[in-house]
Amino acid sequence: MVTAGAVAPTINGRYHITRYGETNHVAPSTIADTTLIEPPGPVANVSSGHLRLPMDSIIPSPDYQGKQIDENARSTATQVLRIRNGTPVGPIVVRPTEDGRYMIVIGQRHWQLAKLAGLIEIDATILDSLSDQAAAELRLSESYHDGNLPCMALGAAFLGHRERFGTSQQELARKTGITPGTIHHYESIVRHLAPDLGDKVERGLLTFKEARSLADIQDHERQRELAEPFISGRLSSVYVEKVINYAKHNPAMPIGDVLANALAGTKAAARAKKLSRVALRASVDLDKLENITLDVAGTLVAVQLQTIPEYRRLKLISILRILEARTREAISFLGGARPLRAVV
Repeated sequence: MVTAGAVAPTINGRYHITRYGETNHVAPSTIADTTLIEPPGPVANVSSGHLRLPMDSIIPSPDYQGKQIDENARSTATQVLRIRNGTPVGPIVVRPTEDGRYMIVIGQRHWQLAKLAGLIEIDATILDSLSDQAAAELRLSESYHDGNLPCMALGAAFLGHRERFGTSQQELARKTGITPGTIHHYESIVRHLAPDLGDKVERGLLTFKEARSLADIQDHERQRELAEPFISGRLSSVYVEKVINYAKHNPAMPIGDVLANALAGTKAAARAKKLSRVALRASVDLDKLENITLDVAGTLVAVQLQTIPEYRRLKLISILRILEARTREAISFLGGARPLRAVV
């Protein structure tokens, strides 16, 4: 039994201990002085080696989804200059291809920068016997830890990988070193967030924290109402979990009341009371307003004659309370009170 050694991965997905000084290029062993132990973290079903490879022997991965290098960006020029002045780049991780070349598994941006810097060789770790699934898991881990994929794209990548290989969130977490809860949150914004809010996440108008919290609300219209103060900047994402938690426990409560109650006693309470209003128009078609009002009144009478599902009933209550508040404001104005100031 070996009592002192180095841990190296084997192609059976477990680890075995080799004596110090031996090569890390290992294969499954059944000899008596080898002890199988469970891996402490992500597993790649590979054996490995490390050396410098010619740049022209390396090809990019067609499955790479990360940010592409902008050759004209100032930051790129700075990185290229540093590499030319001797700053190390890599190592990248590759696996052999059938034609004798090496395909990048992780480190594609490093390789691109090295090419721009004119390097003829690059440090590389070669992973033999790497399955497509293991390669994809290494790329997912790189995308998450390096932040080279937007959160919506990363959530779609997690979902696509699990569907392709039939793996669970827990198993993917073990292979990538990303917690199951984190994977769940990224997937939930793809599965459950209203599509237009997903667009706002991609445009940077909603943070990942705000998006994953909003995705816990099932109704898309309710999501949009709750998202508004965060999109407009009236509320910081610091408060989003508290607001969403209160909204989940009070599904029929108007958004203004949700904000007021959830943020009571906080510095954000005053801003929460300033409910968003559609800017008042300089002129209003009064004939059209009269017709719409009479039409709505008739509809409200008719709605009492039909059976309404519970989830629609709660939503209608919330909407009608907004209408009620606006109607009171209009009546107050028409009765001679000071008019509202338009919110522009």
